[in-house]
Parts: sequence; C-alpha cells; structure tokens
Amino acid sequence: MTILIIDDDKLTVKALQHSISQLGHTTDVAKDGEEAITKIKDGNFDLIITDIMMPGISGLSLVNVLRSVQLCFTPIIMMSSINNNPLVEAALKAGANDFIDKPVSIEELALKIRNFEMSRS
Repeated sequence: MTILIIDDDKLTVKALQHSISQLGHTTDVAKDGEEAITKIKDGNFDLIITDIMMPGISGLSLVNVLRSVQLCFTPIIMMSSINNNPLVEAALKAGANDFIDKPVSIEELALKIRNFEMSRS
C-alpha cells in the first residue's frame, strides 16, 4: 500500500514513516493541508493518515473538503493527541474512516492498516 502521512510535526512523521516501512508499505508526506490536497490530486494513495491540529487547513477541514467535493474516496485515519469523544465524533462526521490517538501505537496502527488492506481485496 502507498500511504500519505499528513502532519506538521517532523518527529511524528519520521516515526510513522519508519513504522509503516517496517510493515512493508511505502509512504509519502505532506506537512500541511494545502500540500496534501496537491499530492492527493496528483497521487494515487491507498490510505491517508492525517493529524487534526495543523497550521492552515486543519485535518478536520481537509477531510471535509476532500469528501464534500468528492476529490478523494481513499480511506482516512485521523490522529490527535487530544482524545475526547466530541473530537472523535467530529472526525468521523467529517468523513474520516477511523481515528487513532497520538502517540501512535505501532501495534494499533498495524491492525488498522491491515483492516483497510483486507477491505480492499
């Protein structure tokens, strides 16, 4: 699978890239929502993992835009260090397929990626 990681935190991005490559997948990175939109228009991703809190276009706004203009039907996992039910509900209502807490557990991430892999086949 090719997975787009969208996050402005370089350490989070590096950790996710390392973990995802260990699972046998390739990654691409966008540092914010604007860059993500460009990459999504130009690329072919099997899964998107995006932070909620980012400068410029937030993750929630990004997902709203992608889904409302039908620019992207790719599964999206949203992540945040702020874990509360209203935020999770807002992410899912915006069009995210799943939610994961930061710091991301590699075991939980691997399970979520595996679930999306199985749903594609």
